Amino acid sequence: MMRGPALFTASLLGLLAVVSSAHNETSFCKSPPHWSIGDEEPMGRSVGQVTVVALLQASCNFCLVQAANMGPLRDKLVSRGLTNISYIIVNDQSFLSKLMLPELKSRAPPGIPVYQQLPNQEDVWKILDGNKDDFLIYDRCGRLTFHIRLPLSYLHFPYVEAAIISTYYEDFCQNCSFYANVTKMQNATIGNITTAVNPDRRSEPRTAGPGKDKHNGNKADEHHNDHRADNEQNHQPHQQKKGDPHQPIITDREPHQPIITDREPHQPIRNKTDP
Repeated sequence: MMRGPALFTASLLGLLAVVSSAHNETSFCKSPPHWSIGDEEPMGRSVGQVTVVALLQASCNFCLVQAANMGPLRDKLVSRGLTNISYIIVNDQSFLSKLMLPELKSRAPPGIPVYQQLPNQEDVWKILDGNKDDFLIYDRCGRLTFHIRLPLSYLHFPYVEAAIISTYYEDFCQNCSFYANVTKMQNATIGNITTAVNPDRRSEPRTAGPGKDKHNGNKADEHHNDHRADNEQNHQPHQQKKGDPHQPIITDREPHQPIITDREPHQPIRNKTDP
């Protein structure tokens, strides 16, 4: 699920997309009109996936840059776990664009097909009410969720990315069965993360106290008692053990008892010649 700035950006994008194509707003949340390239129907292979259709002109230098930038965008989304997305590039019908088709294919990232319209077929761009550098985002049931036009479609802006993320997670048009599995996967992931972080978490209130609380009081007392027992044990007098090299030697006299001689303490020693 999206949070914070991403959700705000997507909401703003939806508003701007509707305003920028108000004359075609009835196409939103509806399946796209039928279109094909020769005998191939590119949208037919995208059922169950989010689909991104880019209308790029091979004879336009900036369109070539847009095609190349679709690679980093895809890689960024894949690194976030958004893998079930289909990308399609459709070149226009002009003679120069057809001539430059190899250049557009070389700029497009590997795995993203580039389709060339045939001169005698109905213009796909007109069918989709599209123009150069438009990006159209379709949900998992093939319904249009975002139609992003210039200048918002420049990939150095966050709008195309936000639209893809929104469509990936949110069933904006409702009643698409493919999103049920997405919700289950999200709930399972969130549940696993919560359990892994703190499996024994309780919702009981905690009461703070000096050195203990409702949950940790017994443990604090046990720790205190163990510490006191260790101190008492450490202060017990050492008992002599035979063969212990670190055991102090105990003599017959009491420890710290002075040695007593025949003379009084502090009495000077007298010579035999003294009177």
